[in-house]
Amino acid sequence: MKANELLLWLSARVEGSWRAFRAAVEKLQVAEDLEMNGGREFEYDHFPLHQQLRLNMERLGHVEFRARGCEDGWRVVPPTLATTRESNGWIGVLCGARSDPLLEHFVRMTSHLQAEVIPQADAPDVYRVFASDREELSKLCEQSSLLFQSDAPLAILSYLPPADPLPRNGPTVEFPQGADWVIHKFLPDTLGWRKVSRADANSACTGFFRFMIYFQRPRYFLRQWGHIFELPRAVGIYALLRRRRRNVLRYDGNSRSLILPAVCQPPRLLERALVLCSGLPPTFDAHQWRLTYAQVPEDIAQLAARLLRQDLS
Repeated sequence: MKANELLLWLSARVEGSWRAFRAAVEKLQVAEDLEMNGGREFEYDHFPLHQQLRLNMERLGHVEFRARGCEDGWRVVPPTLATTRESNGWIGVLCGARSDPLLEHFVRMTSHLQAEVIPQADAPDVYRVFASDREELSKLCEQSSLLFQSDAPLAILSYLPPADPLPRNGPTVEFPQGADWVIHKFLPDTLGWRKVSRADANSACTGFFRFMIYFQRPRYFLRQWGHIFELPRAVGIYALLRRRRRNVLRYDGNSRSLILPAVCQPPRLLERALVLCSGLPPTFDAHQWRLTYAQVPEDIAQLAARLLRQDLS
């Protein structure tokens, strides 16, 4: 699988530029491999496939992009076992850099435990291990030269700030200039984007807008209090939903699943916390356009909802 090859390539180089990442995707023909397997990102931003692969690498905890120290590129996360408490024990998910010897050693060292390798259509294979005691997983890490992250989802969520917009006195900006920008406004009632004119965006009292132009990442702007603030997509959407007092998250206690509309995909690190509960990317329902995050403990779901300023139903 080409996504596995890509992670091995990235791991061998540790870090690099965005151009090097794109060149590796093209050289390994990962984009063609994903397209043949139907791999698609869940956002409505219509990113090209190399961007979709980047997002999957991020959400699964393998690679950091544009993080502090690599603002214009990427770096691979050190080999780590991210653990989560389950109702009857602990689950560990292998994240970060990989090599063939490391994977072979991991499989050999987990042979006495309940372990599995789950192929993915649009991401590297998922390596999971289950144990009744956390110390078993900690010992496994010592024997395998892996970093050990206890309660990874809780640790991530405890670090994150809530998805609040900037205060009134926060730094303001202007909308990008130029006639080539395509502008959409987010509609909280229908949870969709509607194309609008620049005049509509300029005259709006309140609204969340997406500006798109060819070969560049979309930019997102929240207009309120007579000012314009540039925000991440997820923060702006949830800020607007909170303003409208609309809740979009649902938790199924029987299946321990967190369910939400695909357009309301959460911020990257928050989503990583949800994904690491199972080690699996969210499933996408193309008919109802919703995401389902599996094996999420109720306390993690409640904490994620609070960070998103949502009431969990």
